[in-house]
Amino acid sequence: MKRVGTLASVLLSAIVPILAGALGVMALGACASCQSTVRVAAMPVIAAGFFDGAVADPNSHLLYLADHTDQGVDVVDIASGTPRFVSTINLGSMPNGLAMAPDQDRLYAGLENGSVAVIDQNSMKVVDTIPLGIQPVDLMDYSQRTHRLYAGNGGGGEVVTIDATTDKVGMRMAAKAPVEQPRYDPADGMVYVSIKMSSKVLRIDPATGSITRTYSFPKCEPSGMAINPSRQLAMLGCGSSVGLLNLNTGAQSVSRAVQGGDIVSYDASADRFVIASPHARSDSAVGVFSGSGEFIGSVPSAPKAHAAVFDAAHGLVYAPNGTGIMSFAPGTCAPPPDWLQFAGGTSLFAVPFFGLLLILFLYSRRIGKPRGRGPSKPTYRDLQKEDLVAERERMRALEDGMFGSEPCP
Repeated sequence: MKRVGTLASVLLSAIVPILAGALGVMALGACASCQSTVRVAAMPVIAAGFFDGAVADPNSHLLYLADHTDQGVDVVDIASGTPRFVSTINLGSMPNGLAMAPDQDRLYAGLENGSVAVIDQNSMKVVDTIPLGIQPVDLMDYSQRTHRLYAGNGGGGEVVTIDATTDKVGMRMAAKAPVEQPRYDPADGMVYVSIKMSSKVLRIDPATGSITRTYSFPKCEPSGMAINPSRQLAMLGCGSSVGLLNLNTGAQSVSRAVQGGDIVSYDASADRFVIASPHARSDSAVGVFSGSGEFIGSVPSAPKAHAAVFDAAHGLVYAPNGTGIMSFAPGTCAPPPDWLQFAGGTSLFAVPFFGLLLILFLYSRRIGKPRGRGPSKPTYRDLQKEDLVAERERMRALEDGMFGSEPCP
């Protein structure tokens, strides 16, 4: 029982500091997510759909979703605190990217059949279809300054410009690689294009169609991209991280606050980047970053959410999920740096492992020490020595009795 008590005391002395350290790491990591309360408005049409692009109109307070399942654009009213499904605009082909031209009251949808659908926002009907080629039209961007739509022609390796005043195709800018996301930058008047296959971002002069700069980003493999023109900062949705690219200096950095992403949007009125990160059911998320690229917060989402939008009027982020439309206000607590988030994740495996090593070390030290519990019991060899001494004394006493103890003359 004493040995069991010793072992228990060793285990207790080792486990207590380990648990305290683990709880400390978990407490620090709790603020890392900065998660807010997520509200979900149930909508059967949205629950059954699969989505790509998404945009929000701040004037009409309408949310538009590119629905692959219905081959149309789903319209959701977000004027109140509770989103409400309005209708589906049928397109006859799967829509990919969406872009809004508020000065023209138009919504553009890039279609899988290689054309762009022009939707009148007042009548909610398709008023024109612009063929671009045989390749699917993917993500797009619109510039109110130039009144031009910039459409990525997917595998065609082009960015095609469309005059929004006439719906006529203009210049075809060759990217010479499958295009992901084109973005017009009003700060310098250039068009920036993300190229996932070669992990690059191209800068194209829309006046000449020539590539004027190439940014290599080997750690990214960018898909979606959005630009904050006031800082000349581009945020990229990478394969397993979020990338930041300074368009002036070419400086790059990556963050794993969100595990990669697809479509990225930037809201200038709120100075916020929003990125959708569709993965498996357990690790899909929607992340929010400040205009300088600092992580603000994220919430779990559904794999079907490839895009999310920020509604500055209500300070909410909207995205489709498994039962309808989810919305949340980004958290406000300041997250710890990336190294601490990494430590929080690895501690789940490292703490038990090092705890076991510590327990074994302390126990081996304890059993190796002298016990200090009084004189030890004599061994068999000690008893033999004592018997031999006693026998010699007995023989001397017998000799003294027989011959006397007087010494011989």
